[in-house]
Amino acid sequence: MPKRMTKTCYRTLEEWAAEFRSAAHADKLSIFRDHLKRLGLPDKPKLLLEGSIQIVWFCAIYAVLDGQEKRFIDFLNLQKYDPSQAPHARYAFTFDVFGKTCARVLVDHKLSVLDLADLYNHPWEDYKTVGYHYIWITRTDWAELKKKEKQYLEEQVEYDLTFDYAEDELDFWFDDSRNKSSLFVCVQDHEEMDEDAGGHNT
Repeated sequence: MPKRMTKTCYRTLEEWAAEFRSAAHADKLSIFRDHLKRLGLPDKPKLLLEGSIQIVWFCAIYAVLDGQEKRFIDFLNLQKYDPSQAPHARYAFTFDVFGKTCARVLVDHKLSVLDLADLYNHPWEDYKTVGYHYIWITRTDWAELKKKEKQYLEEQVEYDLTFDYAEDELDFWFDDSRNKSSLFVCVQDHEEMDEDAGGHNT
């Protein structure tokens, strides 16, 4: 438990995780299975379940460290297994952790509490890796993302990442051509071009 996290917050997280896991198993993970299918990801809903629970804990750690414990409770209330039960959740961020697991986070229209820069540097001890590689951003109702929405989401992601990382530290790019309902984001460490070799340094 993070040093500054209150026992109440910690207990609330434990209760949320138990409820989230129970709802998923009661549904036989069908919502998560459909979620993965829509994004063209491997049919591994159990990994998505556990990954989603872990990443919400990560978000809690950073929220507490940033003095946002009260705002985090509002964020936690959005984290329903079934998005239709979270009316204030607008978008789903689905993270690919280098093919080892996936994680889904629901956010409001302001993307409150979610810190992509912090999560990019967070260790996944179970998988012996750090951060994530890809993100898929979708509406919770799977409606088509409008042009202004995509622009807004790109601006928010760019602001989040560049607030903590300089241009020579991080590369990222967006792709909205794969699916009208999703915005794909690739994030990776910056690699300097080797002019003599004509490629990336290794």
